[in-house]
Amino acid sequence: MKIIPCPSSPLLARRIAEVAGLEMGNVTFKKFPDGELYVRVEDCSEGIIVGSICSNDDLVAITLLLDAVENAKVVVPYMGYARQDRAFKDGEAVSIRVVAEILERRAEEVITVNIHSKQAASHFKKLKDLDAMPTIGKHFAGRDVIMISPDKGSVERVKVAAEHANCEWDYLEKTRIDATTVEIAPKSLDVENRDVIIVDDIISTGGTMVEAAKKLYELGARSVSAACVHAVLANYAAIKLFNSGIRDILATDTIECAFSRVSVAKLIAENI
Repeated sequence: MKIIPCPSSPLLARRIAEVAGLEMGNVTFKKFPDGELYVRVEDCSEGIIVGSICSNDDLVAITLLLDAVENAKVVVPYMGYARQDRAFKDGEAVSIRVVAEILERRAEEVITVNIHSKQAASHFKKLKDLDAMPTIGKHFAGRDVIMISPDKGSVERVKVAAEHANCEWDYLEKTRIDATTVEIAPKSLDVENRDVIIVDDIISTGGTMVEAAKKLYELGARSVSAACVHAVLANYAAIKLFNSGIRDILATDTIECAFSRVSVAKLIAENI
């Protein structure tokens, strides 16, 4: 059994191999002039494919590897297409359902980290969804911080992270004052002169984090930082976050980038 790295997750694949005590597979990737991908795996009939789906090419690469490796599990740390988990209009594809069918047709098991929703997970039959919130929480252990969810929808995630950080936690709640006024503030905690960490599963365009940071500074926060599992950071989101006053961005290596300072390698290695 070897770890088979995809182009999207070479560093994480290496880290998983080191923690699990497994060898890295020898893989060749090429792209033909017309855009077609080519993969070849040498001397590996059994393997664990590791690759996030951050682009269409990533999905194709994993699909081709599942054909090249006879007996394979697949680890998709960031499950792209998971936000397309239902049809809102007639004629829309439920994209994550299609991805689930593609992966599970050949993979013995699919492992991911903090998939977008229970609805997305429901389209899989052989899925193991791991939680990286304890890993994020442990990074902040021993520090005098407050963890805040940007909305009520992420409360359970923040609660788990805060338990492992041994810190207080809260969420931002919208309260309608009148027909034209909505007040946004933490449900119960006072953030004045406190260091605040906004925690969420994913930062995509950064709009939610930016608005949350502005409000927290208005309420007197001493500093505001952001922490997430998946740092998509599309459309210059990191610049938007820093422009809003966010001091730091912390992410795991489900998507490999400059902010990936916490690794999920141990979490994954323990579950393969």
